[in-house]
This record gives sequence, structure tokens and C-alpha cells, in this order.
Amino acid sequence: MIAPEAIQRVKDVVRVEEVVGEFVALKRKGPRYLGLCPFHNEKTPSFNVSPALGIFKCFGCGEAGDAITFLQKHEHLSYVEAIRWLAKRYHIDLPETEATPEQQLEHSERESLAAVQRFATEWSIGQLWDTDEGRRIGLAYFHERGFRDEVIRTFQLGYVPEQGSAFAAAARAQGFDPELVEKAGWIKRREDGTAWDFFAGRVTFPVHGLGGQVIAFGARALRSDKGGGAKLPKYFNSPESTLYVKSRSLYGIHFAKKAIADSGTCLLVEGYTDVISLHQAGIRNVVASSGTSLTEDQVRLIKRYAGQVTILYDGDPAGIKASLRGIDLILAEGLGVKVVLFPDGEDPDSFARSRPSSEVEVFLRDAARDFLAFKTELLVKDTGGDPVLKAAAIHSIVESIARIPDQVLRQLYIQQCGRLMEVSEQALLSELNKVLRSAYRKRHGTHEVPEVEAPALQVPQPPPAPIKGTAAQERDLLRILLNYGHQRIMVPIRLEDGSTSDTEYSVAEYMFELLALDDLMFDEPLFREIYMDYRHASNRGEDVSAAHYAGHDQADWRELAIDLLTDRHLLSPNWKERHRIHTVHERDKLQDALEEGFDILRERRLDRMLEELDERLRDTERPEGQAEVLQKKMLLIKAKVALARKTGRVVVG
Repeated sequence: MIAPEAIQRVKDVVRVEEVVGEFVALKRKGPRYLGLCPFHNEKTPSFNVSPALGIFKCFGCGEAGDAITFLQKHEHLSYVEAIRWLAKRYHIDLPETEATPEQQLEHSERESLAAVQRFATEWSIGQLWDTDEGRRIGLAYFHERGFRDEVIRTFQLGYVPEQGSAFAAAARAQGFDPELVEKAGWIKRREDGTAWDFFAGRVTFPVHGLGGQVIAFGARALRSDKGGGAKLPKYFNSPESTLYVKSRSLYGIHFAKKAIADSGTCLLVEGYTDVISLHQAGIRNVVASSGTSLTEDQVRLIKRYAGQVTILYDGDPAGIKASLRGIDLILAEGLGVKVVLFPDGEDPDSFARSRPSSEVEVFLRDAARDFLAFKTELLVKDTGGDPVLKAAAIHSIVESIARIPDQVLRQLYIQQCGRLMEVSEQALLSELNKVLRSAYRKRHGTHEVPEVEAPALQVPQPPPAPIKGTAAQERDLLRILLNYGHQRIMVPIRLEDGSTSDTEYSVAEYMFELLALDDLMFDEPLFREIYMDYRHASNRGEDVSAAHYAGHDQADWRELAIDLLTDRHLLSPNWKERHRIHTVHERDKLQDALEEGFDILRERRLDRMLEELDERLRDTERPEGQAEVLQKKMLLIKAKVALARKTGRVVVG
């Protein structure tokens, strides 16, 4: 267990915008940050981060919380795992951070796998730099590829000796469970139970998660197979696990995400060495799909940081055509796509190693072409004038255009492709509509696309009955308390001689007094709990902050507080200067807002009391009892009329 005071030390130093910024591209907007929500697919940013309150809130899907809950939801960590992640991020020593092998077995499988991968990373790095075999074979290979030592260390590249069970023995000596090590992909076991190293005789490429933790490995063979057995693949990769899902991971994303966000463009390559060589050349906004077909999750991961993807091809026509369908996924997410085609015989790795960094950068900029124009030219070239092949090419291009969600952009591409293919726009539009109708039928499981119908006439509905409850007023008063409780206001107090004197209150103190004077309390249990907690803490002289409730351990308190503390819309700080329009903020009129909310609360309570008296009047048969009820009712109506004069409302009935 982690001591409570250690957890508090972590909470005290954590900055929510830094933690969330590890996974989401954020842009400052006044006192808060905005980004695309990582918890649901969206095109317009609705994900808000408030450094002042230490919270995040998505107005699209409703997800909210602090840095700890963000890690729990986004990285699927337990509470303890999230605390440990933050402690490592902020260099805070925690008790039991370095768990014993026995304690490792007690943790979740995810944390245990992460411990294996941490150990494997350090071990393979040591083998590369500190052993004769590692330097002679592994390090020599990396140097031969032109990798500099600092880049080798940055990407934590390593080596596994040719001896068949060196890692298995080292992991066993550290007390790791062989079954766990096998799940992590580092060993295989023979029928007799003995283990052998899966990556033996290979250099290793750790795959990092967004936060920088190693979640998997790729390993490359350095020597050709001996004997006449079946040829082994050049690359081996870790199996999928609770820690690593290949379709959701991109090689190099941890090192590239800031550069991707800054540039607005993500360069997409195929392999590990492509990423490392470009990184070494100063091109940092680059990731790899690691030889797999691009997936929807990978595209959405890129979309968090950039609106443009540039795909770098090595010039192999077969490889290009095979990847075209995957690129449609990028278009479907609303991202722009460009293509860079390298000269024959070159790939991103070799090109970056053989030229100065400045030349590589200029080439990538100047050679980038719009993907759909590139695809059109590529397919037209293969038709050779054959009408059947040309029709197939048109259909393929139109399928790509149909993936684009923006209707105006689709129309522009139709025009461009019509010119390139010498086909009328009307023919392309007709084909586009067929594709869109087919997609609709598949999506909705119907053979008929519904016609647009005129809306049915609606029978006029009676006006809604007036709201008698006070939940809305209680909620608003609690919102004012949490947002402005510490703010000081001057309140005019009437003295016995009829004069007034301004007295300074905090908003919280004034609210406590107003509610106490009329013996009012919140009816909603959750509102009452938070209000009473705030009042008791304030009466004890404690410094009560909104952030305390926004990060509260009790989930319902935390969720309500975050909801009350976050506004979807926020005026720009320079709104007044730019537009010469004075905007009155609620914080400038706190006394009025508080008194108005309190008056409406009293008015609703009076309405409820009048309803109760009407029920008693119907149930009372004795004349003297009816007279007593009527007298009370008249007093309440008189109080309501007096209150209406103050609020400007009309009393009916």
C-alpha cells in the first residue's frame, strides 16, 4: 500500500494540463485548454482542461475528472497504478515503488507485464553496451545503419545474445514468473518446460506508449538462418496483451507527439528504422504503423494531434497499391492526406541517411502531393486506355472521395478528378451517389434509402405546468458557492437608525447567513451533503477550495462539482478590447446573483407551502380548522407578494 501522505504529495505537484497533454494535443484558450476528446470520436474540440481547478471535462460525451481519473480511464490503470505513473512522471519517491518479485505477483497483470518490459528494456540495453557480443554484433549493426549513439540511447535500442536462454535465466533470477515473461513475449517454452529466448541473436526496438512506458518490442534478426530449415521472418514482435494492443499503437508516437501537434502534420512511414533515421535528421513528427495495415484506432490516435497526414512511400508500386485502402480510413476521419514518393531504390531510412538534414526537410516539403490526385494518376496510368480498367479505376477513386465527410471538399475532388480522368462531373457524381447509397444500406441494414418526408402536423400541447421543486435553484446556489465562495463582496446592511453600512463578506459567508435567516436548507441530498461539508469546513477556519471537490474521492461529489465548475462557453480575454462591447460577468455582480437565486428559492418554497395548505384545506371539514388554514395562507400570499415586488415577478391567483 502507498501511504496517504505520499499520495497527497503526488496530488500537490500534479498539473492536469501536463498530464493530459501527454496524450491529447491541447491549445490554450484563455484560462483553460481545448483539444479533441480522446474518449469519443469528434471533429470539433469539446474537451476542456482547467489548470486552476485541476480538472478536465468533455462537453461532448460528459467524461470528466482530475489527472488521476484521466489516467484511469485513458490508460486503463487502477488508482494505485495511476498514482505510481504520476509519481514517476514528477520524480516523487513512493514507498514500494520498486516492488519485490512477490509483490509484483500481487499486482494486476498489466502492471506485472509493465514490470517485465521495464526490466527487459534495461537488460537488453546493458547487453548492447556492456558486453563484447553486444558491441561486436548489435552496436556494430546500428552504427552500420548510421545511427548515432545518442539516438540509440534515446530510442532505448538493445540486443539479446545468441545464447538461447540468457534472458530467461536473468528474468528467473529476478523472480519473474515464467508464465508472465512468456505473455510479455520474451520467452517460449519447450514441451519439457524449459525456456528459450524468443529474441535470441536479435537487436531490439522497444515500442513506447504515449506516456513513454515500454509496452512491447520489435526484434530484428542480424544473421541468416543456418541449416536447411524454414526461413524465419526478419522481424519478430511482442504478442498482444493487456498492456499492448497493436492496432492502437504507433511506433515512435511518444517521441513525435509534440512535433506533430506543433507542425499540424504527421509523417507516416512503415518501419522502425525509417522513424529513427528521420528523427536523427531532425524530422521529429514521424511515426510508423510497424508494417501492419493502418487501423481506425491508429488514425484516431494521429487525429488527436494533427489534421494532416503525409505518407512516405519507398517507390514500390505493389506496396503503394496495397496501402491505398488503408488510406481511405484517414479520409473518413476528416484528415487531409498527402503522399511523398521517394526516388527508385530509396526509402525514408536510406534517403535520410544519405543526405543533409536540410535537404531531407526541403524534399519532404516540396515532394508532398495531394493523395487523391496521386491515386488518380497512378490508377489512370495502369488502365492503358482500356475502358473496363478505366471504369474500375473511376469506381476506386470515387470510393475514396465518398469517405470524405465534408460535402464541399467532396465536390472539389469530384471536379479535380473529372479533369484528370477526362470524365464528366455528372458521371462522377452519379457514381458517388451510388457508393453513398450502398454505404447507407450497409450501415443501416436496409435495402431502401428512406425518402425525406415533410414533418407531420403536431397537435398543440398545453403549456407545461409551473415547476414547484427547488432543485434548479439549489443547484445554482451550490454552483455560485463552489465557483466564488472565497471572493469578497461588499454588502449594504441596514442599521437600527435606518441608515446602511457596507460590510465585507465572502460569498460563502453571505450565503450561509441568508439561508440561516430564513431557516432554509437544500432539499436535494447530494447538494445538501456538499453544502454542509463546505459550511462545516469553513466554520472550522479551513481553506476550502473548489479543487478539493473537483478531485474528491467520492465519485458523485466529484462528478457534480466538475459539472458545476465548468462552463462550455468562455469569452476571450480580449473580447472587450476587440469589439468595444462591455460584457457584465457574473463574478462582477455576485451579490445580485446570490440574492436573486436566494429569492427564487424562497419563492418556490412559498409555492410549495401554499400547495400543502390547499391540500389541508380540502381535507379539513371543521370551519375553525379551515379558518386557521386560510389565515396561514393569507400570510404566505402576503409574503409572496412582497417578494414579487422585489424580484419583479407577477403573482397569479
